Amino acid sequence: MKPFKNALCKNAARLALVGLGCIALCSAAENDQAEVRVLCSNGIRVAVEKLTPAAEKAIGRKISIEFSASSILKKSIEGGAPFDLAILTPGSIDDLARNGKIVAGSNTTIASADLGVGVKAGSPKVDISTPGAIQQRLLAARTITWTDGGAAGTAIQTMLQTLGIQDRMQSKIVLQKLPGRAAESVASGENELVLAPVSEVSTVPGVELLGKFPKRFQSPVVMTAGISAQAKDTEGAKALVKFLTSAKAVPAIQSTGMEPAHK
Repeated sequence: MKPFKNALCKNAARLALVGLGCIALCSAAENDQAEVRVLCSNGIRVAVEKLTPAAEKAIGRKISIEFSASSILKKSIEGGAPFDLAILTPGSIDDLARNGKIVAGSNTTIASADLGVGVKAGSPKVDISTPGAIQQRLLAARTITWTDGGAAGTAIQTMLQTLGIQDRMQSKIVLQKLPGRAAESVASGENELVLAPVSEVSTVPGVELLGKFPKRFQSPVVMTAGISAQAKDTEGAKALVKFLTSAKAVPAIQSTGMEPAHK
């Protein structure tokens, strides 16, 4: 009986090892296939693109990202677009949370960017740090452009109204429907000035930051993360937020002209 029992034990041990091996392989395969789906505002696009390779290593998952204006992504989410994590303006995240699309209380501020004016690289530089100075430069411009529905739109309109030049500027305003197109049109010479968060100005080839809006008109654009109420990978989304708010993310965020919310 002893030889039979020994053989039986050996076979059982082999089967257990095979089973553990299968579990390990399946677990590895699941990790390889795991993907965090992100809908992200253009306001923080360059920083997120820079951080993605390191973030994927840190959280052990692939990250797929769709970039656009916050208002456009908000509409996509309201229409049922699948995602695990959204990085949008605070107002958009709050609205989506109230509508049950974002987990209430999951909102986390990632970074913010001041508003500024961009010109084609090599253009003459003038001071725009005071209301009078920026008014003079805007009135002298052939055209000014910004993203229609973008995060900076309301602050820009308020500034023009406060300066009392909105009517005089109407014929010079070119609203861009395609996110990212505003700064690119200045780089190509199609438009003269782009008004946008500095993170969407200083990171575009062929465009230079002329200066930031005067303090009176500053309304920093804040980027806030929120986790989907229907997330397939909630833990992955949480891990990504943790990475984006860690000290490791600070240099990349600051390099785009943004201020990290956590240092």
